[in-house]
Order: sequence, then structure tokens, then C-alpha cells
Amino acid sequence: MRATALPHRRGPHTHPPTPPFPLSFSYLPVYLQDVLGLSNSKIGNLQAIAQFLCNASKSLSGTLADVLSPARMILVGTLLTTLNKPMFALSGYVYASFGTVATLYWITAGKVFDRMSKGIREAPGKALIGDLAATSGDRPEGAFGLRQALATTGALVGSAIAGLAYKLSGQNYVLTFALAAAPAAAALVITAAAFGPMAAESAAAKKAAKAAAGDDVAALGFKAKAAALKAALTPAYWQALIVVCLLYFARFDAAFITLRAKTVLLKTQLPLLTSLIMVVQAALAAPAGLRAKRSIKDRNAVLLAGYAALIAANASFAFLPTAAGMFLGAACVGAHMALTHGVTLAMIASYIPVEPVPGIGKISGTCWSFTDFVFGVILAYSNSVAGRLSDATAAAGAGNVGCFLGGMAATAASGVALVAFSAFADLGREDKVVAVRRPAK
Repeated sequence: MRATALPHRRGPHTHPPTPPFPLSFSYLPVYLQDVLGLSNSKIGNLQAIAQFLCNASKSLSGTLADVLSPARMILVGTLLTTLNKPMFALSGYVYASFGTVATLYWITAGKVFDRMSKGIREAPGKALIGDLAATSGDRPEGAFGLRQALATTGALVGSAIAGLAYKLSGQNYVLTFALAAAPAAAALVITAAAFGPMAAESAAAKKAAKAAAGDDVAALGFKAKAAALKAALTPAYWQALIVVCLLYFARFDAAFITLRAKTVLLKTQLPLLTSLIMVVQAALAAPAGLRAKRSIKDRNAVLLAGYAALIAANASFAFLPTAAGMFLGAACVGAHMALTHGVTLAMIASYIPVEPVPGIGKISGTCWSFTDFVFGVILAYSNSVAGRLSDATAAAGAGNVGCFLGGMAATAASGVALVAFSAFADLGREDKVVAVRRPAK
């Protein structure tokens, strides 16, 4: 089969990298470039289209989750992911039968399908975690921390298995892609077993609630529904959103770390930075969530510790241009993500109503769709600003460190906002957290 291995020809891309790969290595971009001959710009365009559709599907899936239930949307997203994985495995057949152009369209469709299925799961998943935590009478920080730890661990283990499969199969891309269908199918079985009954119960509950409400919901006009929605989102939600947006503005793509690190590290060492970030993140995320859920004070303390870690990471990349400085920075980035990513999502969830809002119904999924949309805009703009700052410092002869200096400033601003809102507004008050439903004893 023509696509099972790379063509061997003379030139700078004669042979694929020698396995085993670092844990964070992704095979699809190499397959696209070395087998299908796509340029960096075309690969970038493909990623951009896929990312755009991922964010678009996030914006719709949360609202649909409020209508159909989060459990149903998670099942749909997982099903689409399971159906998607064999598409990459079949790329070898498409390549051998129809050539490069057909394979390019096939891979593009598979990539877009993959990102959309992820987007469909995202907002409903966050909404469901918040709802389950509230139903159990617990705070959401521990649940979001565990989610982050499991997701990162899964990525690490999956990448390691993919690297091993690629090596043992004689650098066979198609077989490596095919193996990815197995965990996807297992995930679908587990998800159906866990959430299938929940989706059915939710549908029955929605039907009963609608019958009890009668025509009250339909009688509300658009302005009345907008007013009810505005009233349901307390000032604490908006304060938390401001804090997290400032923090996300300090986060930019890992490519900027790679560009800085390549000046002092060998190219073969660069992927180790991402692996180190993920290992530290996987190890610390769950403990951080468990500590943060003790109280509002503990939550804010964990977040501030994560801010300190990000400032230290940026300082290492900016002012320690050595191999040790790069690895120290990567470790600090992992600690920052562990201490803040799940906890900030839980902070947002703490101020999103889990009970139906009179006149509207469930809004948790819609709130997460809106929140994810805002985060997407912030992250896109942060990367643009990071690039401009790096170009400015490079032109001044200081190297491409501008993004790290800007990151420190944005992190500090987020920390100041958190402290201010905690001291003078609602982010330090336990009574502003959405009331949880204590389980009956």
C-alpha cells in the first residue's frame, strides 16, 4: 500500500524521524507533508479551518444540550469521534486507489469531522460536570481537576502507544491510524453505558417539566427571556469571566516556546518540552482541584499559586537562555496549567445556574457555549499580540522574548483582578456560589 511508509528520496526530507518519538509527537502533520506533499501554509490553513469549525460547533452544542440534555450531546459527539477515526486508517486505501488529491480531500474531511465532534462534546461536557457536582452536593473544582488530569494522562499514554505502534509496524502510518479506532470505540461503549440511562431520564424529566409549565414559557417574549437570562447570571459570573479572560490573554500557542527554545536546544530535544509540560500537568491537576474545592479561599490561593508559576515560566524563557532555563520554564508551565486550567473552569461553573431558570429552562449549556466563544476570541487575539511583541523585541535585538514579557503582564493583571474582586466584590464570598442540591439521605 503506497501510504504505509514515506517515500524515500534524496533531499532534506528523505527519511522520517527515527522512532521512538517523544510522547507529544503527532503523526498526522508529518503524514500530510512527507507523504501527501502539503506545504506548511496549507497544513496551517487546514488546522485553521478545523479549529474554526470546532469553535463553531462549541457555540451550538451547549444550547442544544439545554434542549436535548448534555448527556445526549456527549453521546452524539463521542459517536462522531468513533466514526471519524477509521477515516484516517482508510487514507492508505484512498491514496493507493485514487491518488494524492483525493487523499487530501479525504484527510481534510476527516480532520474537520474530528474537530467538530470534539466541539460538540466540549460545552455539554462542562455543563454536565457542573450539574453532576451540584447534584452530588459537592463543589466542581475536584471534578474539573480530575477531568484535566485524566485527559492529559490519556493524551500521554495514547501518544506513547502510537509511537510504539509506529516503530513496531515499520513506520506504518495507516496501521498506526487504525489503532486509534480501538480506544474511540471503547470510549463510545463506556459513554453509552454511563450516559445512556441518564439521557433517557433527562428526556422524561424535561417532558414532565414542560407539561407542568404549560404555556408560561411560550408566553414570554424575547425581551422578557433576555431579562430573565441576565438576572440568572449574577455579577460573580461576569467577574470570574473577566479574571479568566485576562489569564487566557497571557496564554499563547506553544509554538512560541519552541521558537525560543530552538536557540539553545537541539531540535531533537524540542518535543521533550511539551512532554514535560504534560507530565507535570497530569501529576498535579487532580490534587490541585481537590485542594481548591475546600473553600473559596483555598480556590483563590491555588489560582494565585498558578499565576506565580506562569510568571516564573515566562521569566525563565525570557531571561534564562539556557537548556536548564527552557526545561525549568516548561515545568513551570505544566504546574501553571495544573493549578489553573481545571480550577478556572470550575470557578466559572460555580456561578452558572444548574436549576432551570423560570421562563427559560436550563441555561448551563448555553452559558458554556458563550463562555467558550469568548475564550476562543481571547486566545486568537493573544496569539496575534504575542507574535507582534516577539517581532518587536527581535527587531530591537533582544530576541523573540516579547511574548513572554507580555505574558507576565497579562498574568499579573489577572491576579490583580482576582484579588480585587475577592476583596471588594463577589469572588471571595461563599454565599455567591450557586447553591448545590444536597442528595437525600
